[in-house]
Amino acid sequence: MNTPSHVKRFDKRCIAIHTGVSSYLDHLGPLSILLNIPMIVSDPLVYQDARRYYPDLNLTCMNPSDLSLPFLAENFDVILSSGHYWAVELIPLLKLFCQKDMRVIYCPHGNSDKGWSRSKPLIKDLTFIYGPQMLARLDDVKDYIVTGNYRFPYYLERKDFYDKLLAEELAGRLSPLKKTLLYAPTWNDPENPTTFFTDCENLLKDLSSYNVIVKLHPFLFDDHPIEVEKIKQNFPDAVFLLNFPPIYPILNYCDAYVGDFSSIGYDFLSFDKPLFFLTESKGILSQTGLVLPSHDKGSFIEKNWQADLKHKRQEIYQYAFGESRDMQEVRLEMERALMHESPTKEKITS
Repeated sequence: MNTPSHVKRFDKRCIAIHTGVSSYLDHLGPLSILLNIPMIVSDPLVYQDARRYYPDLNLTCMNPSDLSLPFLAENFDVILSSGHYWAVELIPLLKLFCQKDMRVIYCPHGNSDKGWSRSKPLIKDLTFIYGPQMLARLDDVKDYIVTGNYRFPYYLERKDFYDKLLAEELAGRLSPLKKTLLYAPTWNDPENPTTFFTDCENLLKDLSSYNVIVKLHPFLFDDHPIEVEKIKQNFPDAVFLLNFPPIYPILNYCDAYVGDFSSIGYDFLSFDKPLFFLTESKGILSQTGLVLPSHDKGSFIEKNWQADLKHKRQEIYQYAFGESRDMQEVRLEMERALMHESPTKEKITS
């Protein structure tokens, strides 16, 4: 097996390995590009998405059976991953069978208000965090590097490319005479259940005067394909984007956000547009918008479109993402950390 083409940096052979759903591409892909780290994916469908939506990636597709412990141990010293359960299982196996101390960088895939009690990274090596909020939630991390919101400037630098891809996806599907709302329900969780099954149909009925783009969490479609397909058929005017990983061009296109606990709501703060919620969040995101009533949601949105929440949106955005970072500085911090020096932590304040 030939080693995938990659850039050898600071005497550490670093690779990003994508495991899990395709939406992780929108976190791991830009980071890999900005840090000049190649990526391996093991799912041919994810590989196709990565080639289409992240063409600057130094990308290789490999069969899972070829990603053996000896292969990884021989070719790499550092793995960048958004799937921490996979990496946690991998680390002791590499140590046991290959006598390899693999370094792992964990890249969280969003800033959701749900599931943090069970989703704290199990990797006790190096974690990339957005800013103060994520640090507070991941208070058991050993070492971390603050990245800020690297995905937003990544989108802005390639705005024409991504906006064109979205325009092709939406061509002829939305009315140019209506405002466009994004409904982004999160996945179904016992502690924080999605609003999709309880609210989506009534929501789409109430929002008939708007264009509505529905961006489902991939777990929703994977776990409940029949239920999702039924709602799609009942509401043919709504646009369901089931396979469009880049989120920022969608947020840029939409005029307002409707959601529950999804991390997409925090991303939407980048554009300082109205947010509305179907339920009170356990986190602070709901402070940036208004909770919708049980009926006449469309009228409520129209009446409260200009609600004076700009200051709160900016405040919560700053807490979630902190200051913008130069990715060259982030790369240097990563280099120092991977050379077994302590990362230079930015001073984080709330």
